[in-house]
Amino acid sequence: MALSGIISIYNLKNFKLSLLPQPEIFAQTPTNLKAEIKKRYFLPSYLIRLKINESEKILPFVKYKEIINITLVFQRRGRIKISEVLISSYFPFFFFRRTIKIPIDYEVIVFPKPIKCDFSMFLSEGKTKIESISSRGKSFEGEIVGVKAYNPQDPLKYINWKATAKTSDLMTKEFSPYIGNPVIIDLSSFTGDLEQKIGKATFAILNLSQNGIPVGLKLDKAFYKPELGQAHVRRLLYALALY
Repeated sequence: MALSGIISIYNLKNFKLSLLPQPEIFAQTPTNLKAEIKKRYFLPSYLIRLKINESEKILPFVKYKEIINITLVFQRRGRIKISEVLISSYFPFFFFRRTIKIPIDYEVIVFPKPIKCDFSMFLSEGKTKIESISSRGKSFEGEIVGVKAYNPQDPLKYINWKATAKTSDLMTKEFSPYIGNPVIIDLSSFTGDLEQKIGKATFAILNLSQNGIPVGLKLDKAFYKPELGQAHVRRLLYALALY
């Protein structure tokens, strides 16, 4: 029994575990959280069971270093912290299961769950058109598609210095054109309680941006101007997650 206890403890403490960054996590939606396992010693570990929150992952055999997926479901939006991982095993003789806790410091921002809704009210002419340079012709905030000769109307921050050095002429980044007029999402336009409004706004932002329509967001005194691109969409979802 004493030998069994020593071996089981060694088996559990034989590796380090860290959770890797996850770009997009939505509430009430299964997500595969990546974890990296590194061995501390040269011997392998056997029959390892990892538990994070209510999710478990069984690893029959861990030899050197592995990247594994643990499927988790976060029930609410916002800033979520994971402070520990439970590790257990019946190894070596299946007499009993020994469990240890590994403390970790991991934080994720969980985006709101998208709630399907009708957002056609944002596509009317009066609500989508914005009279500004950035709402006509080429988008200054869309996806980069190349470089072009500098125009005095182009913002200086978009000068491509690498291309300029090669050509000896001022060159600026060229962005994809707008497919539709810009849209500004306002929570007051949706029905339901606060969580329903936030979920519907999330659904509208994702669908409009996927269709090439620049999307902005108004949250009380905070205002995010309409733009395109994955980074911009993440900023909007981040704002809704923490609202």
